[in-house]
Amino acid sequence: MIKKSNIILILRVLRNVFSFIFWQQAFDFLAELSLENAYALRVMDRGKSTPISASARFNHPKNIKIGDRSNVNLNCMVWAGKNAKVVIGADCLLGPGVTIIASKYDVNGHNIIRSYPVFESDIIIGNDVWLGANVVVLPGVIIGDGAIVGAGSVVTKNIEPYTVVTGVPAKKLKDRPTT
Repeated sequence: MIKKSNIILILRVLRNVFSFIFWQQAFDFLAELSLENAYALRVMDRGKSTPISASARFNHPKNIKIGDRSNVNLNCMVWAGKNAKVVIGADCLLGPGVTIIASKYDVNGHNIIRSYPVFESDIIIGNDVWLGANVVVLPGVIIGDGAIVGAGSVVTKNIEPYTVVTGVPAKKLKDRPTT
């Protein structure tokens, strides 16, 4: 004979299995597994409450660290190198289409570009940094805490903390108030 408490437990389990939320979560889980960047999301060092768009792409994800509460938006590319890291601090905002590349070819002649050695250098982005839409960050750059990089800028040199920069190449526009 089945106890009343067991029947109630079975009914609760069945209610959960047939609920909309259960199936929505199951579908989301399966969709994430099928994404091109599912492997990257599993192996990169990713902070808590860090949303990453399904359209974001990563290279050498074991060399990528993203801090807590940072947001990687639509169509972002974070390209660490085989021997170069990309570190993004906490509370950062990466606008749509941001590209962060820690490697490039060291071209110094007229040979086929792929024949030149690859130059790699770490990229470090501080806490509370905002990279506007379509910003490009090149190898070896350090962006200080609280910096803001205007949309479409190309960052080729280090940016001081709490500085607002814009342009190609990015140049200082003003200081960001710290209070």
